[in-house]
Amino acid sequence: MIFDILDNFNNYVPLSSRFNDLSQFLARKDLERLEIGKHTIADQGAFALISEYATKLESECYIECHKKYIDIQMVLSGRESIGFCKKSDCQEFPYDPEKDFQKLIGELNFVSMIPGNFAVFFPDDGHMPGLRVGSLPEHVKKIVLKVPVL
Repeated sequence: MIFDILDNFNNYVPLSSRFNDLSQFLARKDLERLEIGKHTIADQGAFALISEYATKLESECYIECHKKYIDIQMVLSGRESIGFCKKSDCQEFPYDPEKDFQKLIGELNFVSMIPGNFAVFFPDDGHMPGLRVGSLPEHVKKIVLKVPVL
């Protein structure tokens, strides 16, 4: 798991040949105006998912991980907390290859997501996005970049 500010994203480009395409995508000036839904990034299988929602209580969410994709999560507006843990420290449920999704149960650490920072979750990182920062829900617009694992 990586947590950093967007200005430092290019420091991580050497981690994957596909991160260069992401760097160019993230340099766009219209990210906040992108429509809800899926947006293709270049031609190497990476894409962006734009969503809007109200943050939730931890009891309303679950820990997830993915095998086929690296998740790069960024809040475009609003704020949320994301729980994270090592998959190896969790109880695992069956993996769904069609959805590239596996549910986990485990102990979490947390990072606060605000516009201008990002978190990278690799296949061995469990993560629980969409959590409230305080006691009240907040409206969030978010981008999740999905990068195929090489």
